[in-house]
Amino acid sequence: MNEIISELKSADNEGTAAPYWLILNPRQNMNCDIHDLAYQITGPYFSRTDAENYFNAHRHNFGKNAHVYCLSGCYSYKYSEFYKRVIDGK
Repeated sequence: MNEIISELKSADNEGTAAPYWLILNPRQNMNCDIHDLAYQITGPYFSRTDAENYFNAHRHNFGKNAHVYCLSGCYSYKYSEFYKRVIDGK
């Protein structure tokens, strides 16, 4: 838990409320099968650095269009509260 808190405190929020990062690996002709969709998402990561390090170390597992993407956890009340408390040091 301390490692996650440390990562969140040191991560650049990229102008996003309660950020987290995913590796998105889109496939051509995406369909709505939940198993195919879940296969295309790796994460969450609590800093861009962690996500990029994993992505670079395992690049051979991802397609050519894969990339690291920052998302906001602002719609998740529990994650938003956790993030606020971590950043405020409470």
